[in-house]
Amino acid sequence: MAGQPNSQPRIQPTQPQGIGGVLDTAFQLYKASFAFVWPISLLLAIVGMPPTLYWMFSGAQLPETGGVSVSIGAGLGFDPGDPLGSIIGLISGILTMWTMSALYLKQRAVGVDESLSIGDALKRALQRLPALVGASILFVLAVVIGLVLLLLPGLILMVSLMMYMALLLFENKGAVESLTGSHKLVWGNWWRSTAILTVALILVIVIFIALGVVAAIVAPFAGLIMEDIVMVGELVFNAVFNVLLMPFFTAVMIALYWDLKLRKEGGDLAARVNALNAA
Repeated sequence: MAGQPNSQPRIQPTQPQGIGGVLDTAFQLYKASFAFVWPISLLLAIVGMPPTLYWMFSGAQLPETGGVSVSIGAGLGFDPGDPLGSIIGLISGILTMWTMSALYLKQRAVGVDESLSIGDALKRALQRLPALVGASILFVLAVVIGLVLLLLPGLILMVSLMMYMALLLFENKGAVESLTGSHKLVWGNWWRSTAILTVALILVIVIFIALGVVAAIVAPFAGLIMEDIVMVGELVFNAVFNVLLMPFFTAVMIALYWDLKLRKEGGDLAARVNALNAA
């Protein structure tokens, strides 16, 4: 099944959509693609586990990632006093980027009704991995510097540069070109993009809260102490997010990318028409 055409109707829109329309496209893409991408999502959960497992069995400190190790490069936490943990985190972070790239590519293929096997998606993602690592480092540096200098610039850059993965993977742009291209693509639609991402984030947070409530109710009956709850919860949340929720997150990013491209192309066409009329 993985190497055959997806046999799904084309989900990619042909004209710009409102905020609700973009989110609806994301939900459609998520539902249509899940049966095709879940093996990649499962692999994503697996490659993200080593830092947590190392923390559980060695007693070392888990790198500060602001929660569950589910974001790109979440394992990239370095502790000078723990070189082994740093190496494990680095490898896990790079493998996470590679696997997430394959998820992007496979899910987009479903959306445009293109035949792309999981193996080919992983192969293409591996070819783009060096550029992706470079772009991700530059992205983090830009956002961190913006946050350190003043909170608002960091938040602005976080949204305006967020399309770098889509541009790097779908248009084969380089590390720097994907970041500058993302800024050009998002700028002018920054508030719309922020609103779409905020709604998607709220949905994810609600699911996380629900999982936390369930864990808190079940834990006493399972006889787990607080340390066990934290350790097991880290693994469970990581697995649930990557297998079930990460495909939704990437679907939102792809749907937003499609919408921004349509708006950008429409704006460029209007500018050319106006230039011709003026001439």
